[in-house]
Amino acid sequence: NRITFIQHKQWYQRRVRGWLNGYQEHLKGTGAVVIGNLATSDLRCAALASNPQLVDSLLAALHCDYSSDEMMAKVKHAALSALRNLSICETAKKTLRPHLPILLSYIRSDMPMLIFKAVACVRALVRGSKAIATDLASDKQLVKVVVELPDRFKYHSGIQGEAPRLLSTLIVEATQTSETISELVSTGVVPVVLKMTQTKEYPKIQVEGWLAIQKILNLLKDHEAVLSAGVFSSCEECLSDETNPNVRILALNIIRMVSGSLKGKETMDALKKHLARLLTNEEDIPAQQLAKEIKESLN
Repeated sequence: NRITFIQHKQWYQRRVRGWLNGYQEHLKGTGAVVIGNLATSDLRCAALASNPQLVDSLLAALHCDYSSDEMMAKVKHAALSALRNLSICETAKKTLRPHLPILLSYIRSDMPMLIFKAVACVRALVRGSKAIATDLASDKQLVKVVVELPDRFKYHSGIQGEAPRLLSTLIVEATQTSETISELVSTGVVPVVLKMTQTKEYPKIQVEGWLAIQKILNLLKDHEAVLSAGVFSSCEECLSDETNPNVRILALNIIRMVSGSLKGKETMDALKKHLARLLTNEEDIPAQQLAKEIKESLN
């Protein structure tokens, strides 16, 4: 528990660091697992990350040679998992951010279990750093690699979830202009990010996706790239009464932003039908008001 960890922090760190720095591969992996299991609260993450030698030992485990590919995958997966847990803590981020190039190299690997953890770690380190987000978002080659990950590893649910979230984080956190956002859109990010908006069991992820689409629309001069990716049908999926209210209002706002560019009788009829239903929904006043604004703009 927390009290035990605080009382014996030095012992934990000394013993685990010994395992990580030793020659026994199983103990290296065990040491990384122990750190990952301890790094489950801000207090413990801060305590662990305050020891640069411990972080260095985890990073060193990523560079070692191992007796087999299976052992290499196990130890590196454990090390990346520990680094990922540490990277969530604001205090630990300062220690880990200088090592971002190492983590980025694993996004380009061929091992999905390592890619998944590396992407999650990079996403956590990007959050809250406009400079890092802007730098990575401008790396078109890196963005393309991340965009292609869901198709490369269709059956890895972790990558399916984390790759779009990294892209949306880069879009939202980075300083963008109409030119840079256009470059980003040209890599194919929009269809990948739109998939986030359909994860109804995770409203937080839906919100992240819509915020990224909203920023793209705010900066993009031509909305065709977003419209052709099926943004309206994605919005439709988020207008039901069962949808989280925060998600529904964001989807409606996206419709408001593109309403002037919507074409086709079928699309317009569907939109009017949704608006008519929302206008009578007294339980969601913000959505009702926004639906009224959209309807008036169409007249």
